[in-house]
Amino acid sequence: MCYNFFVKRFLRFLHLHFIPHERNAYQPHFLRPKVTAGILTLVLFVEAVYLANIFVVLPRSDYFAAVFASVLVDQTNERRTGNHLAMLAPNAQLKTAARLKAEDMAAKGYFAHVTPDGKSPWYWFEQAGYRYSAAGENLAVNFTDSSDVTEAWMNSPTHRANIMNGNYTEIGIATAHGTYKGREAIFVVEEFGRPLPIAKSAPLVTSQVKIATPFPRTFTAPVAQMKPIVPATVPASTTNAPTVVAGAETVAEETNASVPAETIIPSAYVSQKTSRISELVASPRRVTTMFYIFLSAILALALGLAIFIEIRIQHKHIILNGLLLIALITSIVALNAAIGFGEGVILAGSSV
Repeated sequence: MCYNFFVKRFLRFLHLHFIPHERNAYQPHFLRPKVTAGILTLVLFVEAVYLANIFVVLPRSDYFAAVFASVLVDQTNERRTGNHLAMLAPNAQLKTAARLKAEDMAAKGYFAHVTPDGKSPWYWFEQAGYRYSAAGENLAVNFTDSSDVTEAWMNSPTHRANIMNGNYTEIGIATAHGTYKGREAIFVVEEFGRPLPIAKSAPLVTSQVKIATPFPRTFTAPVAQMKPIVPATVPASTTNAPTVVAGAETVAEETNASVPAETIIPSAYVSQKTSRISELVASPRRVTTMFYIFLSAILALALGLAIFIEIRIQHKHIILNGLLLIALITSIVALNAAIGFGEGVILAGSSV
């Protein structure tokens, strides 16, 4: 009985608010001035909250920065598994290297693979104690939506090459708050690595125990001979990419061929995917856009019903209210996209 009562109330509500008929004077309540004014107020409130978050709150929030990094790990692994590559295992030392690099950029206000005093990307790996046979680095700044970062990296050949490099087995991502070009910003550093192989001696006759001695790490070329990072011309199709992203990679080869080696490869990584709430927190622009699209769809439905159900009885102000709201929401979505994808620069990756 109670169920039938609520169903009838709901159907009556829909009939009054969306279907033009004699009882509502052929003016669906959803498109009347009082309701559309309420919708307009809601849209402006949501937009004000969104802008305050991306410009003031989120760039300074430690919680957002932590969630942002963890969601980026998931998104990177999703792109890899979608291309039949193994997932990358999070590594604490790589995360430390990423944090040190991000904090250095934030403190000194630069954005580059090589620091103003000449430190290469691989300096931070050494500081974190991560010994590698292959390594890579992706950078980003001025983003407040994790999906935007991932898409920007995937649309850049050098960054995509790092994400899709089957030679990497581990990953570490960190962020830091700072100022970039006079604006509060989040610096994002994504480090990739493959642990350095270790030497394996012949088994002892008495115990069958293998004693492993690590190889000394050498580069294929001295750091002094590294190719400089050269700015690349941004193609016309990417001039509206969000902000700045940069990618670099290097591969270091072991030189002691006389000693058998066994590469340290993480055991199969079981994804511990972040919660749905974390994904939403890390993608404020996408969440806001989805809300606007949902609201526009309802408005378009109401407008269509108002026009075509009683096509001979039209009220211009009802139609105009619906059209103006849809136009306003479309403009706001376009504005948010322009804010999220402002002019940026893509730096060519470096390798040795």
